[in-house]
Amino acid sequence: MDMIDPFGRTISYLRVSVTDRCDFRCTYCMAEDMTFLPKKDLLS
Repeated sequence: MDMIDPFGRTISYLRVSVTDRCDFRCTYCMAEDMTFLPKKDLLS
């Protein structure tokens, strides 16, 4: 069974982020109302 995203694209892999600091700034990682965690709360 294929997974399809809201834009009709087939999902063929899974990407997991361990931080909220993605450099791509696309709709995949960042919602319009995105707020970052404080740096003190990030994993090191």
